[in-house]
Parts: sequence; C-alpha cells; structure tokens
Amino acid sequence: MTMKQQHDTGAGTVRIGVDFGVSTTVIAVAVPGRKTITLEIPGISREYPGDAPVHAIPSLAQYEGGEMVRCGVEVARSGAADHPGTARWIRRHLCDRSPVQIPAGEGRTIRYDEAATTFLTGILTRALAVHPGAVLAIALPPDAPPEYGELLQRAARAAGASTCPLVSEYRAALAGCGCMPQGGEPVLIITVPETEPEIVIVAGDERESSPSAGGMRVLVRATGSAGCHAIDGWIAQDLLVKFRLLAGDPRAVRLAPGLRYEATRLRELLPRTGEQEVRLEDTVSGKTFTAVYTTADLDRVLADHGFIVSLQDCMNRALSAMRMRGADESRIHTVLLLGEGAALPRVRDAVRARFPAAAVHADHPLDAIARGAAEEGAHVRMENRVACSCALRYWDPVVQEHHYRYLVHSGDRYPSAGQVARIIISAAYDGQTHLGIPLYQIGGDADGSMPDLELVSDPGGGVRLAGPAQDADARKQAVHANERSPTLLVADPPARKGEPRFECTFSVDSERNLCLSARDLVTGTLVKLNAPVHRLT
Repeated sequence: MTMKQQHDTGAGTVRIGVDFGVSTTVIAVAVPGRKTITLEIPGISREYPGDAPVHAIPSLAQYEGGEMVRCGVEVARSGAADHPGTARWIRRHLCDRSPVQIPAGEGRTIRYDEAATTFLTGILTRALAVHPGAVLAIALPPDAPPEYGELLQRAARAAGASTCPLVSEYRAALAGCGCMPQGGEPVLIITVPETEPEIVIVAGDERESSPSAGGMRVLVRATGSAGCHAIDGWIAQDLLVKFRLLAGDPRAVRLAPGLRYEATRLRELLPRTGEQEVRLEDTVSGKTFTAVYTTADLDRVLADHGFIVSLQDCMNRALSAMRMRGADESRIHTVLLLGEGAALPRVRDAVRARFPAAAVHADHPLDAIARGAAEEGAHVRMENRVACSCALRYWDPVVQEHHYRYLVHSGDRYPSAGQVARIIISAAYDGQTHLGIPLYQIGGDADGSMPDLELVSDPGGGVRLAGPAQDADARKQAVHANERSPTLLVADPPARKGEPRFECTFSVDSERNLCLSARDLVTGTLVKLNAPVHRLT
C-alpha cells in the first residue's frame, strides 16, 4: 500500500455503505474525490454484469459439522444454495421474526440471528481490513423490527467498526440513484429480488415518517407472486427439455444443482450477450449435455409463466390503492428499479410503458442502496433524533390501572447530554430475586409536538419514582418493546416487599441505544453500567 492509499483509508475519510439484502449483500466504498465503487472480496463475492462492474456477495451461509464452512458465491457455485444446511434469505427470516432454525450438522441447529451475525461479521471484518478506520453505515430496511438494527450494529462492532449509523433503505436507494424528490412528491420503488417482487409508493413527509423510512412516508405497498428464484427454476426446467431429459431421470437429478447455477448465470448474462452456451457433465454416466440459450428463450419462459403480466398486475394494484387514498398517480415522476430482476429488458420495458412520462432509474439495480449509504452529503441525512417515545409501565394501586412514565420523547436528540431519567425500584413481594424493567414504545405525534409525559417506572406495582408522576396520554398506542428480551435486575440477597432496591439511570448513546446503569442500594454493587437495553426508533 502506498502512502497515498494509506492517507485515503484513514479515519473519517472513507465511508463504507452496506446493503445486507435478502438475496445479495453489496458493500460500496466512497472516497472523497473519487467515484463510489463496490468492494470485491475474493472468494465470496462475484462480479455482476453491467455498464460498470458491480461486486456483490450472495447472502448465503452453509453449515456442516455444526459450523459455517462457506459463504457467498462459494455456496452458489457448489450447488448448495437450496441445501437444508444453508441459511438463505436471512434478512427476510429476521424481519419476519421466524422461529425456523438451520440444521447445521453434529446435532446442532443455528438460529438465523446467529447465521446473520457470523456472516456479516466476517465480511465486514474483511471490508474494514481493506479500509481501516472507515466510517461504516448499514442500510436499514423499512420492515425491520428493533432487534434487527441492534444485530447489525453488534456485527459491525465485532468487526471493529468504531461507529455504525443505520441509514434508511429508501433514502439510500434514492441517493444511490442520484435523485432526491421534493417533500410530498410520490416516488415509486419497484424491487424484483430472488423472492417476491415488491412495489411501494413513498413520499417525503418528515412529520409522519417512520424512522426506518428515514423521513419517507409509505403510501402504498403491494407484493407479487414470483421473483428471480422462480425464474431460475423455470430456466432450469427449460434446459432439461433442451437436454432431452425428464425431470425424474437420475441424470437430471444429479445435474439439478448445476442447472440452477447455470440458470442464474443465463438470467444475468443474456440481457447483454444475447446468447450463451450451457455445458454440464454428469460425472456418473460421463455424458456431457450442451445447449445454446438465447434471449428469445428467456422471453418465452417469462411469457409462458405470465411473469410480466403478474408484475403489471402488481403495479396496477399499487396504483389502485394509491387512487383509493385520494392521491393522483400522474404526480409520479420518479421510478426506481431495484433488485436482480430489474436488469431484465422485459421488466424495464413494462415499467417504462406504464410510466412513459416518469424518469425510470434502472442503472444501479444492485448497488443503489449500498452506494447511497456510503455517499455522504444531503442525499442521505442522518437525523439524530428519536422518532418514537419510550416509556416504562407501572401499576397505580390507587386507581387500579397501568400508567406510563416516559424515558425518551419523540423528537429528542441523541446521544443524550447525560441522564434522561432516574428511578428507584422496589420489590413487589418478599423474596423477589428478579426485578423487571418493562419498556414500551409509543408512537410520536403526527403534528410534531412533544408528548405530555416525562420520565419512567417499573413492573407489577413495586416502583418508586425520582420525579413527578403523570398520567400517560391514552391516545398513543403502547407496544411492549422488550418482551422478547426482558431487562431483569437480579437481587442477591432477595429483596423485601416495598424496600428500595435498585437505583436506575438511563441515557441514550450515539447509536440510539437506550442504556441502563443500575446500583443495588442494599449491597452498593453497580450491577449494570451503560448497558444497552433497547434500540430506540
């Protein structure tokens, strides 16, 4: 590495953007004064065809013997993408909070959050090794639950990142495509990934935005029935016909993994080459099967399975829902095409035919989100404000009902300037050994005003507040935020009913984590010190 390169990769200069996609993971690198590029990681990434090379990592992790043995393109090339021991579509499982686990061998099963952490930590470590000290930003999908963002940041910290802001996927996509419409202008985003296509219509509205939308309000969402994984299956079936093999033929069964990989390669290459030869050898019989596949074959397969018609129907459903909301589809002047399927000419033609007057951005279907996350400036704004309030729920024995005391208000800045709340917790019964802190997320006001309430409290009735008690605003919906990962304080020796036991203080760090410090008032022990307990949204 030259001295010039060392300077460019110094802290605060290089910015790395990460799009941990359902199908592929893309890492983009932005260096001031240079063109943003995607990062190649030899052995696990592959180059996708395009006007400029795009390096992406298939979001695949294969397990054997209880451990991850390969990931990325290694899994795809080996034909193990559909193997039961391969973690696939990891992000979707996490965002759906799926309880499904991966059989890893040796009697072990792996949760998808474990697979995601191992996969991400590995590739982020290698990215930061190329650009040490770089600022790392990861795109946050709009449907992500709070624990998903926490997982991304844990993986980033484990990889050695000093900071890891999360960037709205919608805003990153717009920035990566080089456009940022005026507030209120609807934007159509069409994503055609391996899984089902998705169409969303968003509009900039800071007052009513969800945090994961990053100031973009979702007007409409519609999903299709078949994505690129289905297309690859149709191509593989068509190749068997060209090979003159029946699906049940033992040779066809043995060729199946290779067929699937070749089908993916054809889908990606044919839009540029027009024609490709496929050659596969059955190692058992020794016979080699060959076929020439063309764009006409690809178009025929798409037509036979009604893929474009299905996509058009999805677009029409989204626009119909938009009209039902009183919005005018003629106001759509910007369309984004994302995902692997956006490279298909038939897909682009269908979109342009439906929106002839709109600017259709289809030049960066795979890397727009990563590019947008990486590029600093006005296109991707990192709002250091909390969107939703967070409160503790407590039982009021006088009126026999629950009330809420706020820790953090919608609109508060982060990191906080010191403590945001202080409470003293007492036991609800004699001999209590675990005292819980139930956190509730409460939506912010649409008009941007602050909620009426302030600080906090505890579960089950046994709480003392170090501040004035106020009733909660009943108009706001409270959602239990840490039900799946409860925050518990262990009392040793066991607490007595009504005895003040723990002094708790709360703060918010630079990564929007609500942090807890707790001291046992009986033993004087500091049991927690700035421990992240919930990632605010």
